[in-house]
Amino acid sequence: MASMLIAPSLMTVTSGITAQAALPEHPGNGVERGFVDTQAIVFAAKCLDDLAAGWRESRLLNVSVLRALMLLTQRHPERAEGGFDPLEIGEAVGTVTGRNWIKGDTWDDTAEKVRTHWGNLVTKTWPTKAEGIRQRFLQLGLDVAPELSRDEGGGQGNPTRYCFRLVPLTKASDGEEQDESPAPVSEPAVRLPGSVSGGDEGVNYICEDVEDASWLARIFAQGFLLSGWRRHALRGVFIAGILVVFLALLIVPFTMVTKRSISESANALISAAVFGYAFWSTLGTLLMLHQWRIALAPWWMQSVDDDRLVEWRWPPRHPEKSIKAVRYTAKCTLCGGKVVARSGGLKHAWSLVGRCEEAPAAHVFSFDHVRREGLRLM
Repeated sequence: MASMLIAPSLMTVTSGITAQAALPEHPGNGVERGFVDTQAIVFAAKCLDDLAAGWRESRLLNVSVLRALMLLTQRHPERAEGGFDPLEIGEAVGTVTGRNWIKGDTWDDTAEKVRTHWGNLVTKTWPTKAEGIRQRFLQLGLDVAPELSRDEGGGQGNPTRYCFRLVPLTKASDGEEQDESPAPVSEPAVRLPGSVSGGDEGVNYICEDVEDASWLARIFAQGFLLSGWRRHALRGVFIAGILVVFLALLIVPFTMVTKRSISESANALISAAVFGYAFWSTLGTLLMLHQWRIALAPWWMQSVDDDRLVEWRWPPRHPEKSIKAVRYTAKCTLCGGKVVARSGGLKHAWSLVGRCEEAPAAHVFSFDHVRREGLRLM
């Protein structure tokens, strides 16, 4: 497999060796070449399985089908590109979920179940996770990305097969240009997702797409382009909101000049404060994005966990200027839990920090959305 970099700290292969670089030592030995590729496939499948186990959607059956494919790939890496049939996938799903998923099913029933959930995987879940997977592979020092495919069968003895393979990792994915490279080999050893090391307390964030958003938030989850009529429409909303707040503020001096009662002046002041707060909580973060670049998403975009952010994207790091609703997560290097970027609270006012879901008060990290790194905050 061309130009495949094996992660130095997780394999017995010398740091920086690629599959092609290892071949000249044994040019006629096909086994040696297969050994290097097999190690890489097993490692990639293990990484992807660990990532999928930590997804919020990990309980969905389409994710279980993905993890089943990764389980089979780790057991039989030499068959990964050729693929596994529906019966093998169905039995492996049972291993992943801890229950017999295809008990009592015929071959056709099993094939239909696997086909249905595979379709949900490749059309719904995988597109929203591909960018985060690519980022994680870069962080692990790999220059390949996983690719899923289905080889449609036909006729007796030729079943449909579900395949996993590695393809060269390009610098750009989903329109994003990577102006920062992954950590060099000389940095501290890379860890498998979920491993814990006491000597390195930094985290590497992964950008995830926002899912299950409301119809209005979905506009920003897909990326709100700041061009054409969309730009003018957003500007009009801002101007209208500012005018409402300004007019509300004018009521306060007006009531004082006309010698109204104290209660009327107080009511006018409270009304102005309410209008101001409503404007700021609804549109304030979007208005300041051109300066902050990233901020906590307003309430109407949020989930119950308050972990959604809005990011100002612009060239040359991104192909077009836009505002996108995102979510940044990482693996806690202290306990192995999930770190989520969210508001810094009173202690870290006007900042975003990464808080571990297992110990949100103790395991706190800084948040750099450009380098996608964070250091522990003491």
